[in-house]
Amino acid sequence: AADGSIPVLAIPSDTVRKIQMEAQSGTLTLAYADGSWSLAEDQDYHLDESSCNAMLTAVSALNAKRQLTEEPGEDYGFTDASLTVTVTAAGETNTFTFGAENAATGDIYLKKAGDDALYTVAASKAACFALSRAELFGAFNPAGLTRSAIESVTLVCGDEPFTLTAVSEAAESDRSADSESDSTAYTTVWRLADAPDAELDETQVSSLLSALSSYVTAQDPHGDASGMKQLAAATVRTADGEQTLTYYEGTDGYYLTVSGDTSLYTVDAATVQTVCTAKDRYKAAS
Repeated sequence: AADGSIPVLAIPSDTVRKIQMEAQSGTLTLAYADGSWSLAEDQDYHLDESSCNAMLTAVSALNAKRQLTEEPGEDYGFTDASLTVTVTAAGETNTFTFGAENAATGDIYLKKAGDDALYTVAASKAACFALSRAELFGAFNPAGLTRSAIESVTLVCGDEPFTLTAVSEAAESDRSADSESDSTAYTTVWRLADAPDAELDETQVSSLLSALSSYVTAQDPHGDASGMKQLAAATVRTADGEQTLTYYEGTDGYYLTVSGDTSLYTVDAATVQTVCTAKDRYKAAS
């Protein structure tokens, strides 16, 4: 059945409540409830929903290409370190184990608990389950910030803290009007709190807002930044309140913590470089 039409596991996707993967690297358990996935080993870990849903699709219709009988003396790659997947759905559990790759076809050997048959499945069937904890991470913005919601930012990246604030000003075409009217158009511009008359470099300000609302690339839910060098801190205010984002340099990259969140996140160098921009760089060239 080259098209993979031999049924090994068929479960209605809306009944799946848990998918557990066991491998040499450890155990990962995905739990599904209230329309979203969580990592049972750490509820605060931010999962990539698309990866979880790919697994859900796989267990909903896991079909094999070949059904075989094990031959004595043959090595199919089933060991204690093999990838084993257990699916809980509708109160029942099904367990299947992936073995070695068939050198001739490139398919993967598969066994199902309680079934004496040996199967081969496409390598892609195993790939969606063979993900590490780091590979299951879903990139997001831990502070939940969007550019348009930011009202002010206080930056500490040197000896002198400074604040950038969004203010509403009359549009350029209306500034020369002799009197104020109801039809005056306003626009939002950014100003330095201690130099409100200074024109700012819009590109530099835009880069900062993008950096503060950018996605992180990894998460250590119980990370510790105490041994790292603090590079900058940004206190960001929105209509919902304020949060402080603190950036660090570690031995192997750059990191971020967010007030009220115990996780340590990985960020790229460009983000840190933008947040660490000196105050004078925000002023437009005269």
